Amino acid sequence: MDCRLAKGYIPFVAGVVLLVSLLFNSCASTQQETDAALQYSPTYEDLENSPLSVPDGAAGYGRVYELWAVEDFSTMQRGPGRGFELGEIGSFPTEEHDRWIIGYSTGKEKFLQYYRTDPHLIPLTPRGRYELRFNYKVLETPDEGFEVLFYSETGSSRDDWVEQSMYINEPAGSKGEAVMAFQLKDYSDYRLLMNVINKGKIAVTDIRIKDLKTGAIVACEDTTSALPIHSPYVTVEGNHYIGKSSIAGATNSIYLNGWAKLSTKPSMVDLPEDVVLILEFDWKLLRNGKNHEYIGYVNMYNSADADEERNSINIPGFEIDGGHFICGLKTGEKDIPYVIDLRVLDGVSIEIANIEVSLQRPENRTMEDHPAQLLASTAYPRLGNIQFGFTEWIAPDGGGTQIGDKPLMNSMELERRLAFYDIVVGLHPRHSTNDPAVSLRLRQQNPDIVLLPKMESHSFGIDKWMIEQYANPLASAEVLFPEGIEEDWYLRDPKGNVLNESKDYHDILLNVSPFCPYNAEGQKYLDYWASAVMDLHVEDGTWDGLFLDQFKTSTHDGIPGAYTSTKIKADYNRNFKKDETLIWAHEMTASASLTMLRSLRKQFGFNEIILTGPSFDQTIAPLTNGVAITYFNNAWYLTEDRDMYSEAQWCWNLYNCWRFKDLYAQPSIIVLQATPIHPNWDVPEDKREPEEQDLDFQRFAIGSALLTDAFYEFDLGDMRSTPFFFDEMLVDDSGRSTHDFSGKGWLGQALGPAEEIVRNKVEVVAKPEPSLLGNKGTKSRIVYKGRNTDSESRQFVMEFDYEILETTSTITTIGVTVDDKWRDYFDLSGLLKGSNGHVQFHTTVNPKDEIIYRMNVGKKGVVEIRNLTVTMAESGVFRRDFEHGIVLVNATDMEREISLDDISGSLARSNIRRIKGILDTETNSGKPILGTLVLPPHDAIVLLAD
Repeated sequence: MDCRLAKGYIPFVAGVVLLVSLLFNSCASTQQETDAALQYSPTYEDLENSPLSVPDGAAGYGRVYELWAVEDFSTMQRGPGRGFELGEIGSFPTEEHDRWIIGYSTGKEKFLQYYRTDPHLIPLTPRGRYELRFNYKVLETPDEGFEVLFYSETGSSRDDWVEQSMYINEPAGSKGEAVMAFQLKDYSDYRLLMNVINKGKIAVTDIRIKDLKTGAIVACEDTTSALPIHSPYVTVEGNHYIGKSSIAGATNSIYLNGWAKLSTKPSMVDLPEDVVLILEFDWKLLRNGKNHEYIGYVNMYNSADADEERNSINIPGFEIDGGHFICGLKTGEKDIPYVIDLRVLDGVSIEIANIEVSLQRPENRTMEDHPAQLLASTAYPRLGNIQFGFTEWIAPDGGGTQIGDKPLMNSMELERRLAFYDIVVGLHPRHSTNDPAVSLRLRQQNPDIVLLPKMESHSFGIDKWMIEQYANPLASAEVLFPEGIEEDWYLRDPKGNVLNESKDYHDILLNVSPFCPYNAEGQKYLDYWASAVMDLHVEDGTWDGLFLDQFKTSTHDGIPGAYTSTKIKADYNRNFKKDETLIWAHEMTASASLTMLRSLRKQFGFNEIILTGPSFDQTIAPLTNGVAITYFNNAWYLTEDRDMYSEAQWCWNLYNCWRFKDLYAQPSIIVLQATPIHPNWDVPEDKREPEEQDLDFQRFAIGSALLTDAFYEFDLGDMRSTPFFFDEMLVDDSGRSTHDFSGKGWLGQALGPAEEIVRNKVEVVAKPEPSLLGNKGTKSRIVYKGRNTDSESRQFVMEFDYEILETTSTITTIGVTVDDKWRDYFDLSGLLKGSNGHVQFHTTVNPKDEIIYRMNVGKKGVVEIRNLTVTMAESGVFRRDFEHGIVLVNATDMEREISLDDISGSLARSNIRRIKGILDTETNSGKPILGTLVLPPHDAIVLLAD
């Protein structure tokens, strides 16, 4: 296919292909074909040029939800009245005319309770005076009597007891009415306890507790109540009560108190294997006595082996007092007696109603019905979030980047903010098994959102905790993936040592080469990887595709010293020799990545979205839908210094965004994450609000992103940080910044591509003929040397077409020197044979200063350049029109004045004005633009316009 570039057409063969049976074909020409120990097939060139053959009927995966069970506590049955409950030896009457509660003990234990009150539902006033009255009959003579008392857990711990206790020590057949007054002490947790001291049997009824101060009956039990109960499909343990609901839309609720739990009964409920279960209910927080950040949790376990368990998300307790809770769990592959367990923490009282369990069923889906199809028509600013974390871990402190005295937010608030984004990339793999319902929760708030989980590929992270979970078949997807990786697949050095192995967390590199051995199932690593991807993240229909992190088509930079030597310290072919060259490793890695992508496309065609990271990659572009780039603006500041702005690196980012969107499979998607500059990559641990300089960084970043069709975010820390909305992201109809969902897409649709404002352009050199670099003696060459002869600073613009004729050992760069000082650099995209493109970037040069462009090729490889031009102009300022506004970007290293005519542009925009900001009230003042606008170096502004 042809690749449409900014300047003419350059041949580019990158077949949109599927893996076919090439394993026995002869190896295509590589730079190591003479070394028999390293020959393999198919090569990356074979794979690029093989025809695509997607099986008929290949489809992606959507989802439907099938209601499976409901618990609304509508079953009615005689039982303890409100605030009363049976003890361990108590029984409640079941016959119509029977009104007697029985307490019976055989004497195996002492002081066993048969009836009691719940201090949460029948609170008794500290220091209050109460009368207790009830009828009784002795059914079996006690050996030590029957005891009745008012008991406080707090008082007991202090050995401070109510002085009065009632004892019944009469023979069988005795009956009567018991009456006694009790003076409570200064504790708030008193409850009535009715005990059999040792051995005996008693019946009681018509229990009354009267407040002697007010004369009011505060508790009454006549055993005639018809009460709601739970169904036989669940069990309840601990302090609980089922009664009339205070939740809108519910008739009855269950009230759970400290450590009480509600569980499915495995003998009655047969939960299917290998399916996503969705649990949802309405809830209200009644008490959080210990200010728990989370007040309860849901998990699933094997009732035959409780060590086999899988935890879902917790119920939040910070800055939330109720709502509709949804969580999910995927059952394991075994047909075992699964139990779903909901438990509340100590000191918590919670009301729950309208419990439903649904099954998430996958269904075939084509790209025509995929939500990603809507992304092409998404209004601007387009918002995309790269979120490398489990949402519950991110919410309280940004995964360690936003630590404070109290939690930053609860998980529901985090998800409310995530739902503002059009696409969320890199969701933690744990979600697929332990919280697949995050997909449902986010889509309920934003039905068109696109969600992609993160999947490891050429390496995987592992620590001691994960290894300890290997024995648990219900471990999370984060653990299940590495658990299935054979140790023989670990990449080792020529001495047999595992690369990067350490005692704590380490990043294990994998043998992705054809020399990887088979496991017992006849799989090599690439085979296992493809099957694991489908099983863990695709076939359930939870997501809209995949994000493949650190997806390589060049030698893994985790190999120590790989890019400084001709031969690398990685024994891919397992012969304990250092015979793999850097060039060979580049091309083999590209072959592996193409094989991985093709194996996925073979199963679902182009009906699922695949994004890769960390950067643009021409070799794999036709098999993917795009890229998610973290820290995309950091390269613009050399040596992590804000004062060392790189015009060339800005151009590298922007021109690649424009170019690659046409190379990717449709719909093409680019997600850009910007951050502040963190010197030495030292991400702060406590940054919850932006600093003043962050406003400038963000403004330039969002302005630059708006010149493209990319989806954008700005994180205060890194990919773990919680979403933060700056002025330019959300704006309401009145032109004011907002944090409301209605402010999304306030600029409307783009009215055309970005355009550069260019004045006084002069061509200073033109060399259309091809030139080779990289053969002997031409590893480094000055491709232009000149001087700014103007009286004003000007932008020199370097342009040329290139093609890599032989794979280069390192990325080819163009170094920029101005006035004998190194200023900047630009790197070509790709290093594999066949990679090609168009280079264009500008450099600001002061009057009389000399500029030198020097091209540098690595130790190996050949690059051809042609159509080289250098121009001098007033350039580097860009603009773009939208339905409701304009973006202006000064991508140069000097202050620029932009006339009102240039601001208005060819569409003659009118009523141009600043937005009314919340954070940056100086730049975003809401004032009109009536004349020339001065834009500082590497800065931008987003304006409203008619």
